[in-house]
Amino acid sequence: MKKLFLSLIGFLLLGYLGFKGAAWYQVNAALEKAQEVVEGEGVLSWGGIGSSLSGQVSVYDLQYQHFSLTQPVRASRLTFSTSALPELLDALSGGALPGEWQLDVENLRMDLATPLIRDWVAPQNSAVEAGLVNIPCGDGPLDLTGLMQMGVTQVAMDLQLEQAAMLDDTGGLGLDINAGKLGSLELRAPGLRLTSTGDEQGELADYGGPVVLSMRDGGFMRRIAAFCARESGVEIEDWAAQATKGFSDRLVAQGLSPSDQLRALYKVWLRDGGELKATLAAGDPLFGLPQRDVPGDVGPLDPGVGSFDVFYNGARVQDLFVRYLPRPEPAPALAGTAPAPTTGTSDGLAYRKAASDQAGRWLGKDVRIALSSGRVVEGRLSGVTDQRLEVTRIVDGGEVAYPLAKSAITLFEVWRRSNDTGVEPLPAPTVEPERSLAPEGRPISPTDSGPVLDSAPEADRASEEQDRFGDTGMETEAPGTDAVSESEFLMEQAPDEPRP
Repeated sequence: MKKLFLSLIGFLLLGYLGFKGAAWYQVNAALEKAQEVVEGEGVLSWGGIGSSLSGQVSVYDLQYQHFSLTQPVRASRLTFSTSALPELLDALSGGALPGEWQLDVENLRMDLATPLIRDWVAPQNSAVEAGLVNIPCGDGPLDLTGLMQMGVTQVAMDLQLEQAAMLDDTGGLGLDINAGKLGSLELRAPGLRLTSTGDEQGELADYGGPVVLSMRDGGFMRRIAAFCARESGVEIEDWAAQATKGFSDRLVAQGLSPSDQLRALYKVWLRDGGELKATLAAGDPLFGLPQRDVPGDVGPLDPGVGSFDVFYNGARVQDLFVRYLPRPEPAPALAGTAPAPTTGTSDGLAYRKAASDQAGRWLGKDVRIALSSGRVVEGRLSGVTDQRLEVTRIVDGGEVAYPLAKSAITLFEVWRRSNDTGVEPLPAPTVEPERSLAPEGRPISPTDSGPVLDSAPEADRASEEQDRFGDTGMETEAPGTDAVSESEFLMEQAPDEPRP
């Protein structure tokens, strides 16, 4: 009897050690595979690996350092859980994910620093200053420097990704993010199920059903409003109105005019924050936002897209939509003149090769530059010096200036007509010695302060922009795009429940 008991204990111990070894091996192999996948973009490292007979494995002290960032992303613990041990072993061995599982990431964090983004274009490692979000704050958009001045020196959160059994309407994939004083976010995708860890079958990309969004700011938006209004030198109400005007102008530039309620909701959320719940459509370009006056060349909406329900602090917000602005008719050609050439003809607007040492002729023009590293940068040529060119691009609503070393340029192209030779840069004006602010012998570059010369007459520039992009109608502001006061934000006073 004693031998039987000891044998049973031995078998149980061997089974436990076998499970621990198999779990460690499978998790370590998966991490090594992930390390190989990201080795061209960053470095992935980790500490210990643990497992439990309850059906879960954990990885401790994860760290990922992306080459373009100065700060690493860290996580104290990552835990993958299933409802049964056989399902866990099957998933770890490369099989399909079970019908129910959960992934928890504890203390996912990244320190904020300036610069946070490395300059991957030029070898001088100059900072790339770009706004994180398109919120006006002082002389520009809210950026990392502004957040750090507000006391936000680290972004930290707990993350949970859960796959629930799709037995009823509550099933599907859910994501919960809790960032403490920065707020929280919940996403629910009913009917969505991931069957593999790598999403090889494209379940996420092909999903076109509803997505339920719940966002709570935890008072953070009030802090932003107070800080940015102070930096802008205006009252909070005026700052929110200016930010709403900018939001409306950006939509108008895309040929869309927001409704009064949409602008009012944007303004109130920026100023006061609160709880925002919405049912969005993942398969629609505007996430299910209703569209009016849709032109004929815009495809019809997906018939599977459901209603666009939005609740602010428990009350339903109605009349949220965008209206397509009428497109201006092309100007008729003058009698006796031929129409302007199009981009498809040999004399039309197109990217045409030019000499990089003559880049000063093309200030203000759109350019495309290929570098010896193999990268291609497109944008507006905003500065030229003896050693480098400066290309400005629009990123998340803000402008980013990329300095490009002339020695690294292998191809320089300008968006121009074939007969356009640019504008000859004027010689630097003679400066009296007693009033000169530059050291003697230093050449004056086109990017130095002083009078700015247009690279082309205004009429030619307007014609070229219209040829390439079309008239966006920005000169004439759409009716009803002024900032909306809080009194115009009309919602149902009684809380309402989301419609099924």
